[in-house]
Formats: sequence, C-alpha cells, structure tokens
Amino acid sequence: MIQPEDRLGIQQGERPVVGLALGAGAMRGLAHIGVLQVLEREGVPVDVVSGTSIGAIIACASAVRRSGLELERIVAELQELSYFDLALPRKGMLAGKRVQKLCGQVVRGLAFEEAGKPCAVVACALDTGEEVVFRKGSMEDAIRASISIPGIFVPHEIEGRLYVDGGLVNRVPVTTARELGAGVVIGVDVGYRGEPVQPKGLLGVMMQAFDIMEWHIARLKFSTADLMIVPDVRDLNPAHMSHAAKAIARGREAARDALPRIRELIAGTTVITK
Repeated sequence: MIQPEDRLGIQQGERPVVGLALGAGAMRGLAHIGVLQVLEREGVPVDVVSGTSIGAIIACASAVRRSGLELERIVAELQELSYFDLALPRKGMLAGKRVQKLCGQVVRGLAFEEAGKPCAVVACALDTGEEVVFRKGSMEDAIRASISIPGIFVPHEIEGRLYVDGGLVNRVPVTTARELGAGVVIGVDVGYRGEPVQPKGLLGVMMQAFDIMEWHIARLKFSTADLMIVPDVRDLNPAHMSHAAKAIARGREAARDALPRIRELIAGTTVITK
C-alpha cells in the first residue's frame, strides 16, 4: 500500500504531525467533505482533527474512518425534513433529537477513545460562556452540543450543563488541533467573513446575526493556523441542503488550490512534533 508520505515525496518520520481544523458555517460546512476528498486522494496525512458545529460532524466522521466519498453519499441520500423536529416548549426551534440520532449513525456510535485518530469537538457552555473541548466520551453527545445554534436548536445538556454552538467561542478550532499535538494546522473556514449580505426571512436574519458575532471573535484567532482554506461558499444558503453538491465541489476546488502550500508545509519540517 502506498503511504501518504510516499506520495508527498518525504520519508515517514520526517514530517510534522498534521492537524485539520474544520469550522462552523451551517450547511456551507458541507464543503469540508470536498476538502477531505482532495486530501485523501492526494495522500495528504491528517493525524489529528478538530471541529466546531458542522465541522465537528465532519471531523468526528473522519476520525472514525468515514471517507470523503462515503460522506458525500450519505449527504446525497438525506431528506432535509427528516431531521426537523419542532421543540415544545421552545428553547429553540428544533429539539435536535433527530439530527443527534443521524450524527450518531455517521460516527458509528463510537466514543472519542474508540476513534482511529485523536479528535476534539468545541462547544460553548451556556452558563459561563466558556469554551469547552470534548475529547472523551460520546462523540454523538459532543456533536449535538457543538451544533446547537442558539434559537435554532434547543441547547444540549451533558452532565447537568447546557451547551450551545461552539462557533460562539472558536469558529475554526486551530488552537484545539495544536492541543492535540499538531505541528502543522490546516484550517478550513466556511463562515461569514465580513462581506455584505441581504438575509431573507426570520431564519436568514437569525443566521446572519449569529455569523456576525462569530466573525468578530474568529478573526482574532485565525492567525494561529499555518494555512487557512476558504472555500467560496458565500452565495450558498447556510440554512438549507439544496446546494450540498455545490458546497462539496467548492471545497474540492479550494483544497486543490491549496495543495502546493500544503506540500511545502509538510515537507518543510524534518522533526515529528508529536
């Protein structure tokens, strides 16, 4: 079997530990799947993964050895309304039980300790506003906490604490990947980056307001990434899956454009940092 190091033209043991940090961005985050596909096809090693919100889903899926092509097939078979479950009384529009069940299936019902590579998920504790990083226990629970967009999903309770979307505190968890031992961190940002937007409808206004809050916090942390891949998904509706194929394709395009720099980063270090 050809090892990733062989395809990159470097010897095993002569490269840094590579981390992939996948960011929040609702359905635009399906672009992460396209990024994974290119990295897999080109033999780019990913040793540790971290994720926030939809990035948490894709990161955990990667950690349990779901391939990018497999994830694309799963998305293609999804019916958008199948994971909608209205919440009463309302602490959010959606109860989130159906989407949690779906996430559990995607990660094969595994715990972090059972994954094939180190993985971490970021959420925000609702009581204190602090960033909480999940590295142990149920992946399904951690993902459900991380995707809990305020107003959209009911906050998720784990061991007596309520959690909301991790994008509030760390939209692209580059620092988390570093904590997992990564020497080189590739971030993928699919969120709002300050461009003018004309949101439509109540849901669109809520998502845009959330995106603005995320952006003001996120740009303070982006500089810690060795490389930030930014798929061009600005025109795609973050609230719907109708543009899933476009998002994935644009993820592939952005990752292909980044390949020369990725190869430089990996080949340019001669000491394993883990």
